Amino acid sequence: MPQVHFGLLNYAMLALYFSAMLAVGWWASRRVHNSAGYFVAEGRLGAVVVGMSLLGTYLSALTMMGLPGKAFGPDDLTYSIQLPFLLITAVVITKLVLPRYRAAGSISVYDLLERRIHVSCRLIASASFILFSIARMGVILYLPALAMNQVAGLPLQPSIIAMGVIMTLYTVAGGIEAVIYTEAAQVLVFIAAAVISLGYVLYHTSGGQFAAVATDPRFHKLRVFVPGFSLFKATTFWLVAETLFSTIRIYGTQQCFTQRFMTTSSTKKAIQSVWISILGYIPLAYLFYFMGTALFVFYQLNPDANLPKGDAIYPYFVVTRLPAGIAGFVIAGIFAAAMSAVSSLMNANSTACVEDWYRRFARAEHDDRHYLRVARWLSLLWGVLAVVMALVFQNTKSVVDLWIQIMGIACNGILGFMALAFLPFKVRWPAAIAGFAASWLALGVMLYHHTSQFTWAVLGNLTCFIVAVLLHFLMGGSSDRQR
Repeated sequence: MPQVHFGLLNYAMLALYFSAMLAVGWWASRRVHNSAGYFVAEGRLGAVVVGMSLLGTYLSALTMMGLPGKAFGPDDLTYSIQLPFLLITAVVITKLVLPRYRAAGSISVYDLLERRIHVSCRLIASASFILFSIARMGVILYLPALAMNQVAGLPLQPSIIAMGVIMTLYTVAGGIEAVIYTEAAQVLVFIAAAVISLGYVLYHTSGGQFAAVATDPRFHKLRVFVPGFSLFKATTFWLVAETLFSTIRIYGTQQCFTQRFMTTSSTKKAIQSVWISILGYIPLAYLFYFMGTALFVFYQLNPDANLPKGDAIYPYFVVTRLPAGIAGFVIAGIFAAAMSAVSSLMNANSTACVEDWYRRFARAEHDDRHYLRVARWLSLLWGVLAVVMALVFQNTKSVVDLWIQIMGIACNGILGFMALAFLPFKVRWPAAIAGFAASWLALGVMLYHHTSQFTWAVLGNLTCFIVAVLLHFLMGGSSDRQR
């Protein structure tokens, strides 16, 4: 692809954005006085800012770059069928899951597994989240670096390192409060950039031309449904089932989400924050899927021999078609989407390490300032690892596909684990561990037979739950209600 001259005005927009994020981190750092402040902001935040933060964590650059790439390509709008079912996720989380976590008062979500089953389950789930987060940070950090490589011709590696340094600075300094406030600001940038981009595309494909191309049976770009139940393709059935299992797992078992539930002053506000994030995500995701369709129409009407494929399509359009200044703002939106998700994972990983591992296995008791120092050093470590993983992923063709595979493997069985903790009776821990092992056996079978990656979360977690419950009763376990 020929290099594009990014221009001084576009760089100025990026510099302004980065400076603002660092300023928020510095401001938040002055409000952190103990480990509770670093991990949960001492429960003093409001529903709106926490809801926008949850939205920022869920969005990430995978949404801003990956979804247009999917809809532009042969998948059309088939993945968008998942979005309405997020309302079911919101009901499950706000009615069943979130109130239970708030009542327990635990900073680490995996504490519930220890209380309801056994400490081994807590450590397994915590370790799975930490490993999953390291991989996710790398994938997400890679995407805006790819965009910068496309828009300014900068080498990929220095772009990744520069992003990692800026993000790590404000996360290490300000803890969860810096993460939440920067995410809230980043979501606003993200939304404005999306609206500007789509408006420009539609303006230049107005009239009957857009409808003619979009509805052309040769392209079927408005295709939504994929019939069938095959285990080997992404049919509508598996897309819906996977999104229910995966999003309930995300909001209900991932430390980077459940930790936010404890940052508000009441359960009511925490519930409101979940609804804000999900009701905000649904139209935004539709917008980016439609962006991919609109870009397909645009380039059918305006052919470009240098057009890239996959995740690079949207940033390429931004820098080759949008006016100077506006292009810089949109690229800042891509950076914002990535930084919001990665910074939250850095803080959540530090929380899990301190609460699930360090406090338990440290040879001596320490004062709270010691744990705060440990958390900050750990956040620095995660920043370094995020950069390393991004460098590993730099030759990936489709980051969305890679991410789905990572998520399906690293999170296998975790939702089944947590569902056992919500049963009215206490499951025997050997049965729970055996169920988790069975879920990995099931995943191995699916990998061997090359089933669709959308079957993994569904069948793996069901296997974990069913096998554990059956073994519990075979071992003489009771179904009597226990608190």
